[in-house]
Amino acid sequence: MADIILKVFLTIVAYFVGAINMATIIGKVKGKNIKKLGSGNPGTMNVMRSIGKGWGALTFAFDCAKGVAFALIGRYALGSVDWMFILGSVTVIGHIFPIYTKFKGGKGVATSIGMFMVTSPIVGPCVLVALIIYLLVCKIGFIGSFLAITAMAVANCIIYRDSVVAIVFSLVVWALVIIRHKDNIKRLIHGKENTLSIVGKNEVKELDEEKPEQSESQETPVRENANLDEVKEEEV
Repeated sequence: MADIILKVFLTIVAYFVGAINMATIIGKVKGKNIKKLGSGNPGTMNVMRSIGKGWGALTFAFDCAKGVAFALIGRYALGSVDWMFILGSVTVIGHIFPIYTKFKGGKGVATSIGMFMVTSPIVGPCVLVALIIYLLVCKIGFIGSFLAITAMAVANCIIYRDSVVAIVFSLVVWALVIIRHKDNIKRLIHGKENTLSIVGKNEVKELDEEKPEQSESQETPVRENANLDEVKEEEV
C-alpha cells in the first residue's frame, strides 16, 4: 500500500514540477510576455530569439533538468525502468499542459531530451550534441528538434524492446512533441517560419494580437463622417 501511495505521490509531483515554465518566469523577470514575442511559444528557442541566448540556455537547462530528475527518481528511487519512463513522461505532459497557465505550455522538447538522456545515456548525449551542431548550421530550429526527439524515441524502442511501458511512453512523448509543432509546420509551408541564429543577432517582432480592436477603431470615424453627411443633406 505504501508503495502505491509513493508512486501516486511522485506522479503528482512530477506533473506539477513539470508544469513550472521557466520561459514564462524569465519573461516576467525581464518585463516581457514571452507569449507575445516571436513565435509566442514559452520555450527555449523563443527565449533565445526574443530575450537573449543566455536566458534561453537557462530555460533549456531548467526544462531539461525536470526530465532528468524525475526519470532518475523513477529509475533509482522506485527501482523500475517502467517508472523511469512513466515519471519522465508525466513531467513532459506537465510542461506541455501546465495547470498554472490554463494548460497552455511549451512544446516539451527540452524536457523530453532530459528524460531521454537518462533512458538512453549513450544515444541521448550524442543526439544533443548533434542538435547543437545542427542549430549552428541551420536556422529552422524545430526541424532539429523533430530529428532529435525522433532519434531518441526510436533508440528507446530498440533498447527497451521488451518493455511495453517504455515503448508506449516513448511514442506518447514523441507524438505530443510532434503535434505541438503543428503551427511551425504550417508556417514553414507558407514560408513564414521563425528562424534562430545562436551565433548572430535575431530580429523579433511582438505578436500582433490587437488587429480586430484597431480595425473597429478605424471604422468609427467613417461612421461619424457618414452621420455628418446625412445631417448636411437634411439641412440642404
